[in-house]
Amino acid sequence: MRKFLQELFSEFGEASFSRVGTFLALLFACAWVSYIVWRTHTLPGLEGLTFFIASLYGLGKAGETVQRVLGKQP
Repeated sequence: MRKFLQELFSEFGEASFSRVGTFLALLFACAWVSYIVWRTHTLPGLEGLTFFIASLYGLGKAGETVQRVLGKQP
């Protein structure tokens, strides 16, 4: 299980902020939406929250792609 978690939150053996940050944002978002639903009994719009969570991972992958194109990553 420990090896699985290490691979889940890493890119090629190195810690990946985009994966860890996305995971933490997802946990926060689930708690926040649950609180809103509990208080108001309605589901809020999730478009902005979805974009925010996906953008963390997307920006990390975009940076990695730029580094590969420029030849700065093995």
